[in-house]
Amino acid sequence: MVKSNPLPKLLKGEKIVYVKNFEENIPKHPISELRAIEELTRAKNYEQIGKYGPVIAAESLNDHLNEREFLRYNAIFGRDSLRVAVDLIYKYPSLAKTTLIRLAELQGVEFNAHREEEEGKIIHEYREPANDSIARELTEQRGWDWPYYGSIDSTLEFIKTFALYCNLYGFRLLSHSYKDRKSKKRKMSYAFDKAVDWILSKIESSELGFIEFKSLIPLGIENQAWKDSWDSYFHADGSIANHKFSIASVEVQASAYDALSSASDIYEKHFKNVKKALKLKIKAKILKDNILKFLWDEDRGGYFVLGLDRDDHKNIRKLKIRTSNMGHLLNSQLFLNGDYNDYVKKTIKQLFSKELLSYSGIRTLASDEIRFRPGAYHNGSVWIWDNYLIIQGLERHGYFGLARFLEKIILQDIDSVKRFPEYLRGDLTKTHYLNNRIIDIDDTINHKINRIEQPPQDVQAWTAASIIAIKIEKKLPLRAEDGDKFKFEEEILKNVWF
Repeated sequence: MVKSNPLPKLLKGEKIVYVKNFEENIPKHPISELRAIEELTRAKNYEQIGKYGPVIAAESLNDHLNEREFLRYNAIFGRDSLRVAVDLIYKYPSLAKTTLIRLAELQGVEFNAHREEEEGKIIHEYREPANDSIARELTEQRGWDWPYYGSIDSTLEFIKTFALYCNLYGFRLLSHSYKDRKSKKRKMSYAFDKAVDWILSKIESSELGFIEFKSLIPLGIENQAWKDSWDSYFHADGSIANHKFSIASVEVQASAYDALSSASDIYEKHFKNVKKALKLKIKAKILKDNILKFLWDEDRGGYFVLGLDRDDHKNIRKLKIRTSNMGHLLNSQLFLNGDYNDYVKKTIKQLFSKELLSYSGIRTLASDEIRFRPGAYHNGSVWIWDNYLIIQGLERHGYFGLARFLEKIILQDIDSVKRFPEYLRGDLTKTHYLNNRIIDIDDTINHKINRIEQPPQDVQAWTAASIIAIKIEKKLPLRAEDGDKFKFEEEILKNVWF
């Protein structure tokens, strides 16, 4: 449901400078999750899903068609389109295929700072300025050229999706021809190889062997992972991460590990390139070791921190805040071989703590962190795709009871708000609420106008895809089948606050 909420807390140096309220908009005839994906893929029916390429990230309901705030993501986003492709790959494999081909066509072919383009890099966002006013606005106000490549993880997800598709449906995709951005005819194997080389170049430029981000332009996206709000990376005292130097995000490292491992298998088994396969395996092993060394913290019961930044003297610092990002590691290959049960169980305990688990699902940020606000974009809200990724991780480790519990919550979210929103509020009460206002503040400490609340997009592609995936997935156990895991689940659920 949509309701009015109390004004959010303000931090030192903040004052409200703008508030805009939106009328309550509960659809009388909500669309189904399948119809949402059909519309976002320009398909007339389910048989055409994938025929016209990647999904558009979001669309608005009829009542919001003239509201600019509900039209912000009517474009192709690399990260979003790949996430949707993976969630639907078993039911609609052609969507994954055409998504990979289109992203290969848009893949970086040269260095261009204004686009944040690099050879082999996959786009963050694709718009055509000639017929897209938001593209022109971003160019004028922030200096972006198009396509825009300001994402650190799209290329990782491209490799993971590519490998998954080939392992499920064969390797013919590698020989598929396309034209790159310079109109040169290429094979998909070329796009794959260039993306892998980009990953290696990033790892080799980091003294930690991590994949790190730093915008190439003054007004590029500051945080180039999925939580790309400028204030989503910060320290326990609330101070914003130092963007003068590169930042490493914890879930990006897990994605990098999976990309390296998956690519290694393809180079070894399909390309018969044992030398490159071995190089990727070695890089993956170093990466795993450094994830556990630098990104795990024993404080507060043990948890994976959000990431690392550097101070003005380039000394490495942990971003010691608890976020949903740690949950992404559960759905990685990181902990599948070896004795990592302690990391897995402690991570699950954190995710199901009263600070991270809300009535609408797992929050993006724990409620006891300084910058927590239940309606903030990445600092307290609940994203359904984020929760579904965690559900998949719980299943991967055999915690089926906890997965079913979380599934029930997000299905209740959708039933309550009657759409497939970008996110819900992470309030401290038993509610399923959406933001219905914009709140801008003047942050005098960081010299920013910060939008601390905004309404979510009405229909977000990866929300609808998550719901489809839950409903079509093969029948899985209702509880952990392992005795010790079942006892652990019972203990976790017994302590849930609602």
